[in-house]
Amino acid sequence: MKSMVSACLALMLSSGAALAEQTVTFTYENVDSYPWSMKDGSGVNFILLEMTDEALPEVAFKYIQAPWQRCLHNIENGITEGCFAASFKEKRLQHGLYPATHSGGDVDPGMRLHSSSYSLYVKKDSNVNVTGKMTISGLTGKVAAPAGYSIGDDLAKAGYQVDAKSSKTLNNFQKLLSGRVDAVAALTLNGDNILASDSKFSGQLKAIETPLVDKPYYLMLSKQFVNSNKALAEKIWMKAAEIRETKAFKDKAGEFLAK
Repeated sequence: MKSMVSACLALMLSSGAALAEQTVTFTYENVDSYPWSMKDGSGVNFILLEMTDEALPEVAFKYIQAPWQRCLHNIENGITEGCFAASFKEKRLQHGLYPATHSGGDVDPGMRLHSSSYSLYVKKDSNVNVTGKMTISGLTGKVAAPAGYSIGDDLAKAGYQVDAKSSKTLNNFQKLLSGRVDAVAALTLNGDNILASDSKFSGQLKAIETPLVDKPYYLMLSKQFVNSNKALAEKIWMKAAEIRETKAFKDKAGEFLAK
């Protein structure tokens, strides 16, 4: 009898916990944006948001797809609580809020979902350097870039010789070690993860500190949601930023990028 009462009590408590969860719906663009968000619900942003959801028992995230203008329309009209991933544009403040703008401040890059950041990787004894946005000094040979990524086209337009035959940064690092290219352009998250996890590369290669290009992207929240749930909105932004810097997230993101 005692065990039955305990079981019923546990069921009631778990049901109460489930009822206490607040569903928070996010809209994301219905196109593949590798590696950040894919139409099938995979991607680095989803990894981050799912880990954030798990860390916040008071919320349950739900996702729907839509064209980008519909994503913004949804938060402007309170149809969904948020949308991602949005670079900062002043005019978008008519649709919703970025981290810190809800309190009258400037958008906080530290609260971004991700940076669409590309870095240059070279041998440790190399004189190649990044002197500004898409500006490389000391480069005489080719720079490898992942096949199908816009960074390859950007580098070619800037006048550099590009090898974009491989989609994997790991393969491009091998080319760099063998001397087939002078540098590798890669998503910073991907390149840094490889260096951190493989001594074969970290012992011979380095990342140049100045990125080739870097633009932060954010989770926007609706004004209606923030006005009614200010503490929860701030908690979501802060927890996502906190998890983004953890080894656990970087490992999961690295596993996705290595597929």
